[in-house]
Amino acid sequence: MKEPSIRTDHANDDKTISPDVLLAYEQKAQEMWKNEDPRDQYTYLISKLNCDYTLMEKVGIRDKNILNVGCSFPIDEVYFARKVSQWTGIDISAESLRVADYIIHKELHPDLAAKFNFKYADACELPFEDNIFDLSISMSTFDHLPSAYARQKAVDEMARTTKPGGHVIVTTPNWWCIPYALGIWKMTRDKTLHYGYVYLYNPIELRQAGVKAGLIPVNFASSIAPPKVWLPGYPFFIKYPAVVCFGLMRLFSYFGRRIGYAFVKPNN
Repeated sequence: MKEPSIRTDHANDDKTISPDVLLAYEQKAQEMWKNEDPRDQYTYLISKLNCDYTLMEKVGIRDKNILNVGCSFPIDEVYFARKVSQWTGIDISAESLRVADYIIHKELHPDLAAKFNFKYADACELPFEDNIFDLSISMSTFDHLPSAYARQKAVDEMARTTKPGGHVIVTTPNWWCIPYALGIWKMTRDKTLHYGYVYLYNPIELRQAGVKAGLIPVNFASSIAPPKVWLPGYPFFIKYPAVVCFGLMRLFSYFGRRIGYAFVKPNN
């Protein structure tokens, strides 16, 4: 089956986000996200917990200086506010940045809100010096960049601005989740996709993007994840079938709707 690379007439744009996507997020921000608060979508939150936040906790976030590429609604900022040292969120939607800053100051204690800085910037040309962030993250953002050059350049920029020994985390929707991919293909064909444009990665392609940027993959996560259960105390007729079942779930994780890799930047 040929990979359905889902594109629009913006596919030759080397850098900026698809105009359709930008317009959609600008409109959501102008409405202050009143009609679509992501925290009300429990299936979305579960996918983030299993994928995005699992990777962040595995590499560690406490007391770190973090860059978030493509912040949009500041759900991640609110969630991790008590743990991080500093957090810089960038976006190419000025309205999204304004609203993100408003929500942070509205919902967080001033001591926590002071940790956050929001900056207008292009993911392909980050306005930061080399080697300054402990951890750089991008969650379901690069799939909205309309060319292979732009997607790779964005990962390269995250790698450049991350300290040696620091981590880069990228999560995206997954082409190997065939039902989801076919649904996206149909909505794109029918022009009913609510954000206008998406490119679906697969686990191999996402891993290669980090490697091309000079990073080393250290963890994979997916919206399909086995539960964390303490098995040594269980009898063998429960423990061993559970081990097999959890192993199969880890295999099927490569077909989850949302996937991500954590990479480490080498020290040399």
